[in-house]
Amino acid sequence: MGSLMRLGVRAASTAALALAFVIAPATPAAGIVTGGCTGTASASKSGSVDLTTASEWHLRSDDVVSGSGTAPTDQTFVQIYAYALGVPIPVLSNTGKGKSGTAGPYAVSSYSWMAKTIAVSGASDSCSGSITIIIDDSSPATTAAGGGGLIVAILGLLGMHGAAFGPGGRAGRVAGGLAGVLAGLGVGLFANQLGFIDARSLVGLALPAAGAVLGTGAAGALRRGRQRVVTG
Repeated sequence: MGSLMRLGVRAASTAALALAFVIAPATPAAGIVTGGCTGTASASKSGSVDLTTASEWHLRSDDVVSGSGTAPTDQTFVQIYAYALGVPIPVLSNTGKGKSGTAGPYAVSSYSWMAKTIAVSGASDSCSGSITIIIDDSSPATTAAGGGGLIVAILGLLGMHGAAFGPGGRAGRVAGGLAGVLAGLGVGLFANQLGFIDARSLVGLALPAAGAVLGTGAAGALRRGRQRVVTG
């Protein structure tokens, strides 16, 4: 999980795609921006986008992106976060003073293997905003975040299956609960990449919590059921 989160951080920060570097010199990552700040970005294949009002930025893996931003007053700090399962992950924190800035170009192909969908938000002195970056020609299952989520989910489900056929008891419940957490985390990460669950939403944390409950409750259940059948 930690490695996947670090990959997400790298994807969001370096892809300044993610506005962190595209407009961070002047204002936070934009996309439905409040506070009077504005931002625009251009992509070599996908065209331009107004980051001030756009909630999503659709790109292609062969895009090269750059951007600029302005603020009505001097901004002295900026904080940028990427998200996974509702948890904000610090990407960039910077100080300075200015009303405008530019950045780029950045090649999307250098980072598209990490994630298909990246949710980003940010804030500065007087402005805040958020945007979701989607690489349209990338498959969620072949990215580090999506594919890794699938692998974690499968391992968790196998662990829950093993715990359900196990002897139960305290150790079995602990093992089943941990396996359920893994399964929920994996499903949540993959759902984030599919766009089914907004990575900024805490709903994502409900999945590992539900997995823990199911895994704990199911520990030893199938073994007991099979024994009753044999006895009967």
